[in-house]
Amino acid sequence: MFGVALRQVPVRYRGAMEVQLRSAVPEDRPWLFQLHEDAHRDLVEQAYGPWDVEQQLQFFQPLMEDHAVFIVELGGSPVGAVYLGSRDNDLWLELIEVVPGLQGQGIGSAALGWVVTRAREEGRGTRLQVHKLNTRAHQLYEREGFTRADETTTHHLLRHQ
Repeated sequence: MFGVALRQVPVRYRGAMEVQLRSAVPEDRPWLFQLHEDAHRDLVEQAYGPWDVEQQLQFFQPLMEDHAVFIVELGGSPVGAVYLGSRDNDLWLELIEVVPGLQGQGIGSAALGWVVTRAREEGRGTRLQVHKLNTRAHQLYEREGFTRADETTTHHLLRHQ
């Protein structure tokens, strides 16, 4: 969902590197889909079989239309994305992605910290779901204070108070 205006905001969370977040614009869409493929292709293929571009575009379209989308930048270059919605009076982190070659350097932690702080400032918790096979993301969320609230056959549902 474009239109949730956020000027570039510097974010540093618990000593993690400083990143900037800005609202996505329609021109970011091709880069965002490429990031989505780069960040999730291995997991999708492991869990569901071959990556089907047309099918993934069908999944990706509602992400862009139904969520507030933010670009995470480092030194003026895009390095990640955050997709936010709202469910049950909580801020819902639909998706957070970081360029694979830059994962593990604090970018995701800084962006996640921004999401949790934003929810707290609004008097809400933060919810998300993480695929059970995505152990690195799961470790990040647990380290950042998320706890398991529920699960499906494929995902853990996590919440941060």
